[in-house]
Amino acid sequence: MKLINRTILSVHNLFVVMIFSATIQVSAQNGNSATSLIKKTDFNVAIQDNNENSKKELKLWYNKPAPNSNEGWINRSIPMGNGYMGANVFGGTETERIQITENSLYDWGKDRGLRRRGLNNFSEVYIDFKHTNTTDYKQELNLNKGISFVEYKQDGVEYSREYFTSYPDKVMVVRLNASKKGALSFTLRPTIPFIGEGKSGSVSANGDLITLSGVMNYYNIKFEGQFKVIPDGGTMGATKNGKIKVSDANSAVILIAVGTNYQLDSQVFLTDDPTKKLEGFTDPHEKVTNYIEAAAKKSFEELLTNHQTDYVSLYGRVNFNLGAVEPTIPTNELIDAYPTGGSSKYLEELAFQYGRYMLICSSRKGTLPPHLQGIWNVYDRAPWSSQYLHDTNVQMAYAPVFSANLPELFESYVDYFNTFEPRQRLYATQYIKQYNSSQLDPNGDNGWSGPFWSNPYNVPGKSPVAGFGTGSWIGLLFWDYYDYTRDESILANKVYPVIYEQANFVSRFVTNTNGVLLAKPSSSPEQKLRNTVGTTFDQQMFYENHHNTIKSAKILGRTDTRLSTYESQLPLLDPIQVGKSGQIKEFRQEGFFDDIGDPNHRHTSMLLGLYPGQLINDETPAWLDAARISLIKRDHKTNIGWARAERISMWARVHDGEEAYSYYKELLGENYLHNLFNDHRGDPLFQADANYGATAGVAEILLQSQDYVISPLTALPKSWSKGSYTGLLARGNFEVSAEWSKGQANKFEVFSKSGEVLEFRYPNIAKAMIKTSDGKKVEFTEKDNDQVSIQTIAGKTYIINAIPEYIPVSSPSKLKIENTTIENQIKLSWKASKDAVSYNIYCAIGNAPNYKLVASKIVNTDFIYTNTDVKQYSQMTFKVVAVGNDGRESDKGTTAIYLLP
Repeated sequence: MKLINRTILSVHNLFVVMIFSATIQVSAQNGNSATSLIKKTDFNVAIQDNNENSKKELKLWYNKPAPNSNEGWINRSIPMGNGYMGANVFGGTETERIQITENSLYDWGKDRGLRRRGLNNFSEVYIDFKHTNTTDYKQELNLNKGISFVEYKQDGVEYSREYFTSYPDKVMVVRLNASKKGALSFTLRPTIPFIGEGKSGSVSANGDLITLSGVMNYYNIKFEGQFKVIPDGGTMGATKNGKIKVSDANSAVILIAVGTNYQLDSQVFLTDDPTKKLEGFTDPHEKVTNYIEAAAKKSFEELLTNHQTDYVSLYGRVNFNLGAVEPTIPTNELIDAYPTGGSSKYLEELAFQYGRYMLICSSRKGTLPPHLQGIWNVYDRAPWSSQYLHDTNVQMAYAPVFSANLPELFESYVDYFNTFEPRQRLYATQYIKQYNSSQLDPNGDNGWSGPFWSNPYNVPGKSPVAGFGTGSWIGLLFWDYYDYTRDESILANKVYPVIYEQANFVSRFVTNTNGVLLAKPSSSPEQKLRNTVGTTFDQQMFYENHHNTIKSAKILGRTDTRLSTYESQLPLLDPIQVGKSGQIKEFRQEGFFDDIGDPNHRHTSMLLGLYPGQLINDETPAWLDAARISLIKRDHKTNIGWARAERISMWARVHDGEEAYSYYKELLGENYLHNLFNDHRGDPLFQADANYGATAGVAEILLQSQDYVISPLTALPKSWSKGSYTGLLARGNFEVSAEWSKGQANKFEVFSKSGEVLEFRYPNIAKAMIKTSDGKKVEFTEKDNDQVSIQTIAGKTYIINAIPEYIPVSSPSKLKIENTTIENQIKLSWKASKDAVSYNIYCAIGNAPNYKLVASKIVNTDFIYTNTDVKQYSQMTFKVVAVGNDGRESDKGTTAIYLLP
């Protein structure tokens, strides 16, 4: 018999009806209204969903508890969260341990190094059961439900627990059950860790409530946690040392609420005295009390329904199915087997959804956004203080928020940004005065500058570790918020003011250098050369933000005064330089790829225009090929989790599914711990950004739209020859679903949420059957055999099937360039494609984004290129592609660089 009747929730719910049957058993001595929480419940879910595969449960499970240690926390505890708190559940039987994190509980000091003062462990909560002779143990986190479970037997009694962290009710709920009446006894004892220097507090118990409260001295943070115990049957008593003991109960519910006096208010960042940053803010006691009392008035079923209605409405939008079956081995064994050849598509599905789960846990409206460790921290000295780093880590946290169809979760960062932005305005004026005073607005209208790092209390000034492009990278996140949702109220009220004022700063900061407008000083994140001029990182991000600001203004019909300045500056921002190795340069002084800095660096900042930006795409094929060269030369030597995750997306953007998949496999096989936390670099050292980034990478493999053409399955690896997904989000506010087998698409569905024009690219798509969901034939404009355009209607679904099979022609390889004895001639030769009927030859001069066709229908594998202007060009990129019987060019070609002798 299963110990828990578990709710079966579809990953892609279209409609959910929850049916509860319950009998209320209330202890006589617990006469308050909160006792309505205690119900023995059997609940089932009826699901209306035609996709059987979407009902597959994705879960982490184990046959023993997590070790009760910091190593057990990082490697095996189950993470949960609701934005208001993070929780790590250990699943112990003798003693359960639940570690609680609250993201504003911050300390600070002048110490440096990896572990330094910052985010502090809020509470260690222990539940003593003294069950030492257990059998049939199982611990589980069910991603479909957002609930974790523990179940086991002791002395003939079946014990079970259910845990969830509710965003709507702002509490963690723990329900304890026993199969035999009167068999449940336990002691609840929350504690305050790391009391001492800088932290004080106490724990007290009264009746059914334990209150934990104290102060973090540096910022004068008042914190409080409340723990309410509601048993069914038995006896309950509070002790003087802050514990509650329950004896001989049938079941019990524990409610947990936490809070501090922190508020998202600009006062925090504008006040220099750390002890006065929170001055005048309300003590957390009333807030936390209201959370507990409101939750206690609801039944367990109401709390569960509130949680799952909220959670499933987010999680259930997207399904990713590779045909994997649920494994019979626990998750720790599944992960251990993966790098040694036990490749598991279930783990690949699981890791994708796990990143979405973590984002739902850690980024909710009204709460602080996810930091380096998301919303989880067990230490008094957190890794890198659990800061917000804006040179990739914050952006990685939000990498999947739009493509993986969770756009409203970005609101958490919107609120945080709006809180620290006034401080950044002051910095902007300081920097313009310092670096380009002729452009200073004396009244302070100088926009805002981007930070390198921040925390909930401080956003310091410029660091040479990263250039000023961090601000425009933040602006890129805001632009994507509109671009994926197409909500003009979001554009007008939340996006445009941010990117316009970032462009205002940039427009005053850049200086004319040899006819182009460059950042000075400029740095490429964390590379060795710092405080230089015009790094590609800065220039690409500046370009993206200027471009998006101008585009936004046209959409909104704005005529703001500096728009004409942005328009005149845009072509002078010079975002791409192609180097002598054929690479996208990272530094303007760079010749060959490895001339400057670490060639194997974890950051790949010169390619942000490729991903997550839109500058480098299929409309700029020469730049796309140069980006590929940079990725090849960056190679696989990094063991940093987030860097591997970022490169999944970058390789997907150059349409190389095999390389993208290889990084995904490395990440899962070498960086993922037994609870799927990302081991940052093998310490173990948890950092959450790779978890989020891996989800974004898989989404890029499955669907792209950076050039406003929806391109599904453009980087599909051979190992994923069969599968499906539903609900991924594309630019233009299109929800896209796909089904494929033998590496070829069988069916696409596109739900138009805003009625935009649908540009759709896939081989032979113009010969497919395209209808609406009600069977009506759809009129479309054919750009070519592989791309169509459809004027959609908001609320309608467009179904594409009967797609003719295509056979890609293989690419040529090993292009060589030689000078001939004849002036103005260059000899090209290459290794043949196995199935080409001819070859086309292209050339891009210097930093040009596009190729020009210089020869076609070449049947041999060599060619003499003649051009009287050859000596005028210091550098040319040649590309040879194969042409098949159907006239289709090979997806890839072979390239080589010609350098003037």
